[in-house]
Amino acid sequence: MATSTTIRHLARVWVANAKTSIIREMEFRGNFFLGIFRQFLWVSAFIFMVEIIFQNTHALNGWGKPQMLIIIALSRFIEGTMDLLVSRNIATLPQVVQKGEFDFFLLKPLPAQFAVAFQKFYIYNLGNVTSGFILLIYALFNLHSSLTPIHWLTFIPLVAISFTVFYSFLILVGSLVFRFERLQSMYALMTLFTEPFTVPFDIFPRVPRLAMTYLIPIAFVIFVPAQAITGKLATWELPVAIVVCAIFWYLSNLAWKSGLAKYTSASS
Repeated sequence: MATSTTIRHLARVWVANAKTSIIREMEFRGNFFLGIFRQFLWVSAFIFMVEIIFQNTHALNGWGKPQMLIIIALSRFIEGTMDLLVSRNIATLPQVVQKGEFDFFLLKPLPAQFAVAFQKFYIYNLGNVTSGFILLIYALFNLHSSLTPIHWLTFIPLVAISFTVFYSFLILVGSLVFRFERLQSMYALMTLFTEPFTVPFDIFPRVPRLAMTYLIPIAFVIFVPAQAITGKLATWELPVAIVVCAIFWYLSNLAWKSGLAKYTSASS
C-alpha cells in the first residue's frame, strides 16, 4: 500500500514539474520551434550519411540500409526521450553541488535522486523523439523480412532495458560529482552512450565490442534492441541483457548512496 502511495505521489510531483516546465518553455516559443527544427535537421544529416554509405555498398557487415536506419531511429528516439526526462537534469548536478543548491533537494520530501533527475521537463527534445519514431516506422516498413510476435516480444523488453541501462549510466556518472570538486565535462561523458555508436557493433574488433557490451554496456542502449527488431538477436541474449541491466542498476544506486555519504552540506 505504501509503495503504491509513494508511486502516485512521485507521479503527481513529476506531472506538476512537467506542467511548470512546459509553461516556462512556451513563453519563448521561437526558441522551442527552432530547437525542434534543429533536431529534425540533425536526423536528416544522419539519413544523408546513410544514403552516402549505401551508394557504394549493399550492406555494412550484414546490415542493410533499412536496418541501419533502425539504429539511427532508435538512437534519436532513446536519446531524445532521456533528454526529455532526465539527462539534462542530471547534467546540471555539478553546478548544483558547487553552488550549494543540492541541500534544497535533500530537504524536499522526495528521494534526492528522483528530485534531481526529474526536476524539469525539456519539451523541445520532442523533436528527437518524434523524428526518431517516424524514422523507425519508415525503416520497419522497408525491411525485407516480416516482423513476427517474437520480434516484438523481445524488442519491447529490450527497449525498457535500454532506458534502464541509460538511466543507470547517468546516475553512475552523476555520482562522481560528490567525489570531485569539478566535473563540468559530465554531459560530454553522457553523450558517449549514444552519439558515437549509431553504427552496427559488429564492425568493431572483438575486444572493444565485448567491453562495450559487458564492461560498459553501451550496446544494450541501441544496438541490442535493433538486433531484436531486425531478427539478428540470439535467444540467449535477452536473459543476459536482463542480468546485465540488474547489475548495472544495482551498481549505479550503490555509487549514488556512496556519493551521498561523501557529500558535505554547503551549510555545514
